[in-house]
Amino acid sequence: MGNQAVLTKIGRAALVKAVKERPLFLAWGSGDPAWDTEGAEFPPLVDASALVAEVGRRIPTLVSFATPNENGGIVIPKGRTPSGEVQEARYAVSESPTPYLYVQTAYSFSDAADAVIREIAVFMDSTVKPGLPPGQQYFLPSEIDDPGLILAVQIFTPAINRSPSVRQVIDFVMPL
Repeated sequence: MGNQAVLTKIGRAALVKAVKERPLFLAWGSGDPAWDTEGAEFPPLVDASALVAEVGRRIPTLVSFATPNENGGIVIPKGRTPSGEVQEARYAVSESPTPYLYVQTAYSFSDAADAVIREIAVFMDSTVKPGLPPGQQYFLPSEIDDPGLILAVQIFTPAINRSPSVRQVIDFVMPL
């Protein structure tokens, strides 16, 4: 019996290229309020097929390849050190295919204006119900015909308290 096949970096870049060409949405949701408590246990995200409590979804502002870069302008939080310091990963946009998908979504002031956001997810191949206004970019769950496939999901700790005076921009880098 031979060795197990390995997905190469170029193969991962090919997957990102294929995903990048599909219709994508960034959805956000209110999740579970129990997640706000100290020591909360979170659901296993690897088996997620939907958000716990989707509030809406938006067509991304930018979908691109990214590459790790210490001086890059895309800054993603990775977590916290035991002392509470925020750890960051930095990326730069790449014109060439890479194994990193970058999705930037700029929500409107009115999108979920007073919601508490605890979860986000990138969905592929979602479809919206017919008859919606042309050019609509933000969709409520009731306006989604088929949610599509969830590619990546993240829980925010602490939660984001939305405000109609803040335009929320979310940068999401997904390594494949």
